[in-house]
This record gives sequence, C-alpha cells and structure tokens, in this order.
Amino acid sequence: MARSDRKPSRAPVPLRTGRSAWGLYRETRRPGEPGLFRRLVATPRLVSAVLHRRYPGLSRAKLLAFTVLAAIYVVSPLDAIPDVIPVLGWTDDSAVVLWFMTGLVRESGRFVSWESDGPRGGVLPPKGSAV
Repeated sequence: MARSDRKPSRAPVPLRTGRSAWGLYRETRRPGEPGLFRRLVATPRLVSAVLHRRYPGLSRAKLLAFTVLAAIYVVSPLDAIPDVIPVLGWTDDSAVVLWFMTGLVRESGRFVSWESDGPRGGVLPPKGSAV
C-alpha cells in the first residue's frame, strides 16, 4: 500500500457554547423554546417558586448557596484580578455575575416549560435537551 504524503485534514472544532451566555442566546432562538424575554419575565417567579418549594427542578439550598457565593465573590476584596486596577479589576466580578445570571435565566426556561405543562403533573424536561 502506498503511503500518502498528505496530512489528514482537520475539521474545525466547534466552540463549546453550552454553558456560555452565547449558548443561552442560541438556546432561546430554537423553535419551541421560551424566548429570552419570556425567561427574564419568569425569573422572579422561578425564584419565588424555589423559595416556597413549589418548583422541583432546583433546590432552595442550591439557589441560596450560589447566590451567596456569587455575592461574596463580588463584594470580597480578594479577587482573581484586584479591584484596584481600574476596569480590568471589575472584569472577573462581571464574569461571576454573568455566569450566575446565565444559569438562572437558563433554569427559568425549564421553569417556563414546567409551568406550561402544569405545575402539578408537569414533568421537567431533561437538562440540556433540545425541544
């Protein structure tokens, strides 16, 4: 068998946007998925339902723990990039807030689907599923 001198072509590796803000935007653009505005409006209802233990998709302890941890990181003077460096020092705090809000808005999409199916008998859609 003759050996080819050609290097195997490499297909471009797709960017992993599953957990990013861009991935959330793409998720809201899928047909059948709740849109971004609908998710934002549902977020306070989600928080209330979790705190009153009416929504089974997210535990109250997990919501409170992530809220407290994100708040502590943003307020704390100990950061990955010190806040005394103008603008650059606030980027890590902004990234933590963006990460927290992205997760909350993503979960609110599942909450909207659960709400539309009926809170009592509605089955939660699996995480990361495309409708």
